[in-house]
Amino acid sequence: MTDKFDGRMLLSHNFTLTHDEVHPLSREEFAQVFVQGLGNHSGVQATLISHPHWVVDVSYETGRYTSAQVGQMCAEALATYRKQHNNEGFTVMALGGEKTTPATGAPPSLQTGEWGTDVVETADPGEFLAEINWDKLAGAKPSEQIFRIDVSI
Repeated sequence: MTDKFDGRMLLSHNFTLTHDEVHPLSREEFAQVFVQGLGNHSGVQATLISHPHWVVDVSYETGRYTSAQVGQMCAEALATYRKQHNNEGFTVMALGGEKTTPATGAPPSLQTGEWGTDVVETADPGEFLAEINWDKLAGAKPSEQIFRIDVSI
């Protein structure tokens, strides 16, 4: 990451749709959605990373964008991709939180002060959020350290 890109967000993918509804994306396809979808935004770049949980590293300029704005861009990039492939009838969510505890590994693992964002594709956002106990997770952090973006397709 260069000095210009002083913000970092790692993306994971949660896909809860049936395979006959929507084609699941490989790690490479998922990353390409953001490389292309964020590529027309100045001050943001995305790259595929090798990590068991995180798939995409999004670097951005914090002087231009908040983490929630980058999360919005990510949700919209995946929603746009799905619309271009005639997929509809579900929701793309970006659920982000700032890491405030010590890092458990070296990069590409999430580091203290960076944002981890689960990009979710689901037909039932309420059910998904209940399964992960989102209200409790979100309630444990100050509002400036968490975001939730929903984009219905």
